Amino acid sequence: MWRDLYLSQLQSLWALEIVPLAYLAWRAFGPARDHRSAADVRWRFVDRYAIAFALQTLIDPLATGPLVTALGIADTPAATAVMVCFVLLGDFRVYLLVFALLALASGRAWRTALPSAAMWTLLVPAIALPANAALRAMAPGLDANSIWLVYELTFAIVALALRVRVTAAAPAALRGYLRDVLAYVALYYALWASSDVLIQLAGLDLGWLLRLVPNQLYYSFWIPFVVWRFRVHAAR
Repeated sequence: MWRDLYLSQLQSLWALEIVPLAYLAWRAFGPARDHRSAADVRWRFVDRYAIAFALQTLIDPLATGPLVTALGIADTPAATAVMVCFVLLGDFRVYLLVFALLALASGRAWRTALPSAAMWTLLVPAIALPANAALRAMAPGLDANSIWLVYELTFAIVALALRVRVTAAAPAALRGYLRDVLAYVALYYALWASSDVLIQLAGLDLGWLLRLVPNQLYYSFWIPFVVWRFRVHAAR
């Protein structure tokens, strides 16, 4: 029952579009922004980042769902390639936010963070792919989707490790914000991993219900969270 709901367009498309659309509408037509915040180079970056990745969030479920179906490439390697591109882009947005704000705090342009963000984006696949291959060699009966469980666990660990590293190296004014952001990322990846444990290892349909939560955190609430926590920390 829950698997059918999870795979339906209600959950995999429409439920993921509402909040990003609402954010963009609020950003376009809402109250005037605080000019003191707008003068802060870090706030200007977060504001533009939020607009760009709210748009990316809207495109993601459309491109990986109805678009590949309309093009007749669903369940083909081409559809897998499209999905992987959006997975990597979703991870890149995390690293870009972290390293761009660190660059701005040190007086550098945010664009100087692009190479670091790109390299960090490749770290988890570089660990997860051989780790999954080794696991499947030792236990051939693993679920066909075991790569996602390995990927999710790896990313949760990397996010927590980066959280510790950032805490030690970031300026005090930025430290709390980055800790919040990376804890949020670790949370949705840990929830995804927990749901896949239920689905792949325990064979429980309930795992599909649990997957609804990290999906909403990843797609719907990432941008509002990023903006809200920045404004909270900036007001302190």
